[in-house]
Amino acid sequence: DKIIKGLTAILSNPEKLNKVMKDELLSIKDNYAVDRKTEIRDEITEIKIDTTEMIPKEDVIVVVTKEGYVKRASKRSYASTDGIPVLKESDYVLGMYELNTMDTILLFTDLGNYLYVPVYEIPDLKWKEIGKHISNIIKINEGENIIACIPVTNFDNNHYITLFSRDGMIKRCMLSDLKVSRYNKPITCMKLKVEDRLVSVTSKIGNEVFITTHSGYGLRYSINEVPIIGVRGSGVKAINLSNDFVVSGNIINDEDYIAIITNKSTGKRVKLSEFETTSRARKGSLVIRNVKTNPYYIINSFITNNKANLGLKYKEDIEIIKLTDLPIVDKNSTGSTLSKMSIIDSYIVQELKTSNDIVEDNEVIIDDGLLGPKQISLDIIDNTIGKVDNILDNIDL
Repeated sequence: DKIIKGLTAILSNPEKLNKVMKDELLSIKDNYAVDRKTEIRDEITEIKIDTTEMIPKEDVIVVVTKEGYVKRASKRSYASTDGIPVLKESDYVLGMYELNTMDTILLFTDLGNYLYVPVYEIPDLKWKEIGKHISNIIKINEGENIIACIPVTNFDNNHYITLFSRDGMIKRCMLSDLKVSRYNKPITCMKLKVEDRLVSVTSKIGNEVFITTHSGYGLRYSINEVPIIGVRGSGVKAINLSNDFVVSGNIINDEDYIAIITNKSTGKRVKLSEFETTSRARKGSLVIRNVKTNPYYIINSFITNNKANLGLKYKEDIEIIKLTDLPIVDKNSTGSTLSKMSIIDSYIVQELKTSNDIVEDNEVIIDDGLLGPKQISLDIIDNTIGKVDNILDNIDL
């Protein structure tokens, strides 16, 4: 009762109420008074946050298809299935990789552009779901097609990209030159003439180039004949064409055969030793017999290991065969019949490449002119250059 009477007296008397409020505020000030620790300014500087630091770092499986569909899936989702990706009818896989969300995929288009795609930007889907078209991430031109993809875990590994065009141009550029910070649109990687198209892109290391044309010519020469230039350059003449066009460009490492698929649904393998190493910008020699009354045209050619499988694409179906199913014959043969149906495209069947397969081994291949190709560590080259520099510094001129 005393408490109720006291509180009622305070509430009914404004002077008593103000005195109580003053006493309580003074008490708070005495007990909790602390100088302000933050500084108040008229201007506030912009706070920049690196959004990549907020991205979860996760190992994922990335798939890129010929028709431009991409996706990433968790390793758990991948492991719970048979490992075969779900695709649209008549589509096929260009690349399937085990990557980290902080890695990058480079997608190359037939218009001489490339798309810089961080893995974390790729839609995260279940393994048994069809991917999303790349145009949902980066807008591409109508009629622009994906022709190749290259995964990158490190842009600073002194590697090169080699590009081949339909009209017979070739160029090499540093992988590091393809690294960008703004990637919201296609970026030029090879300047093409109006009707020209990019047909092959590879990061493969090797000593020689082998180019195949539609009319059945092949040209082999040293990779050293191709200068290294910037990404916007058009390159140099790769092969001399006459009413013809390039269907594929390959880099030769230590492979023994070239596989050839024709428009007559025939295929064969030919020993690379049958083709003489000559010079750039020549016409080359025939890789298939010239039948004037019923000519055979080359759809595609591949230089790869014999463990690979080939995909043969027909109008409404795809057939998978072993590369070793192609007979080994001489370059004048038209090959063996593979199907009664007409082959409209062919490709190397892509298996999952793990992080160990993708990370380059930091080696380059040189030719000493006497003992043939050797693999030499870049560290050895750097050390040798350092020794030469030291010698030059100690020479009085």
